[in-house]
Amino acid sequence: MRLVEGQLIHRRYRLDSRLAQGGMGEVWKGYDIQLGRPVAIKALRTDTGNQESKLRRLRAEARNSANLAHPNIAALFEYYEKDGIGFLIMEYVPSDSLADVYRRIGGPMDPLELLPILIQTARGLFVAHSRGIIHRDVKPANIMVSDNGEVKITDFGVSYSTNQEQITQDGMVVGTAQYISPEQAQGQHATPQSDIYSLGVVAYEGLCGHRPFTGATPVDIAAAHVNNPVPPLPNTVDVQLREYVMYMLAKDPLDRPVDALAVARILSRIERRLLDQQTEEVETRIMRLDGRMPRRVASEPHHDLSNIGNAGFRIPLLGQLIGDRSDAPGNDNLDNSQAPSEGHDHTFGTEGRNMDE
Repeated sequence: MRLVEGQLIHRRYRLDSRLAQGGMGEVWKGYDIQLGRPVAIKALRTDTGNQESKLRRLRAEARNSANLAHPNIAALFEYYEKDGIGFLIMEYVPSDSLADVYRRIGGPMDPLELLPILIQTARGLFVAHSRGIIHRDVKPANIMVSDNGEVKITDFGVSYSTNQEQITQDGMVVGTAQYISPEQAQGQHATPQSDIYSLGVVAYEGLCGHRPFTGATPVDIAAAHVNNPVPPLPNTVDVQLREYVMYMLAKDPLDRPVDALAVARILSRIERRLLDQQTEEVETRIMRLDGRMPRRVASEPHHDLSNIGNAGFRIPLLGQLIGDRSDAPGNDNLDNSQAPSEGHDHTFGTEGRNMDE
């Protein structure tokens, strides 16, 4: 079946315009004529092989997505099959991907613009992880950002559920080379810490304007994630933010943050501090212009976080920042997360992906 504009799917969903196409499927903007609302429609391509294998993967994506309800995860409305083609009917949110944002900026992103995106993504990932679902392909192209700053995680096409039969074979490499965790690059099982590593790469790219590793081939890039030390972030990046992103990028999963909720909390604290600093700087400039204070203002003491312990958190300042690793959800409301490139992505195999980007 060839999909065309105006075609009606399941006698209900009209195909309006193709948004993207990759090796495994295509995504359309559509319209639900029964409920009168726009939808996103993801459909398998029929002009490629391994159709049954792709159907199994799309069904798994539907099951995994159906178990997730969170403001920062694109909602699944329905799954439908006809003539060997599977269709995911999903929430449509007018937005750009974070990859589009990075390309548009063409360099480092303002941390106060990047942090809300990272925080919301971490909150969405925590909910997925708490349902036993590992995304396995966290990258800017799968993080959608609306005009009002709302984030939606998309494309659970290669996600892994601890509660379902495994689809990928042991030793199979799944993910996108530029953002893949060291353990995934070695064909090991992905864990929540694998997604945290990938989010760390996303953060690194946003803060630097480029990814930590490049290479001539996807294999070269993946090998760098395994073997090469992460280049340090520039000193222009806030020291606490710099050290925490590097903490997310630890080679050993056990040396990374305990969960994605901890990531959201720490990044939120850093964001609040940076906002306070920005407010103080603006107030200081205004007062200087008014002549109400001397031009020289005492700065706060500098704290060196260069010797962060991976497990013990013995440095007092870092202990204050990170707090108890077993912290239970407190004032953070996961269901109301309204906190304010370079080259092409290389993907391992058509079986390990839904879209090229």
